[in-house]
Amino acid sequence: LRPSGSDAGLRARFAAAAASYDEAAVLARHTGARMAERLDYVKVAPGRVADIGCATGDGIRELQRRYPAALPLAIDYAPPMLLATRARATLKDRITRRVPRLLAADVRAVPLAAGSLDLAWSNLMLHWLDDPLPAFRELHRVLAVGGLFMFAMLGPDTLKELRAAAA
Repeated sequence: LRPSGSDAGLRARFAAAAASYDEAAVLARHTGARMAERLDYVKVAPGRVADIGCATGDGIRELQRRYPAALPLAIDYAPPMLLATRARATLKDRITRRVPRLLAADVRAVPLAAGSLDLAWSNLMLHWLDDPLPAFRELHRVLAVGGLFMFAMLGPDTLKELRAAAA
């Protein structure tokens, strides 16, 4: 996909951030851990899982840990984030061929067949979109019947205390 206008700038910023992302991803790690805790209450046995907007791969590694029989797919807008995901794969994962499949794609146009995912996970990615509705439609298309889309995004009250303190 070829981004246009502000999309191209955003993709470039995410690509540049790949090398230092983990140092700054405190909120993403916290939110991802909270999302993972909630999976304890969901009784699913997915065959195919995807981390949409995977960054450096914390989410897909958690999904692999929870669902070792599932085919893991890491999807991100910025190819350098995908390379960081691959670089963080363990030796055991490489030997057993459990390294996630990598897909550089825009969540608004995922090149997957309809109904091809059982569990889609997205941690703090959707709020980067001007309009998340096309992404929701696309994820609905690629989720299998009975599939689960689990996501977290920043809302209007997120970090309001920090904004107030900075004012």
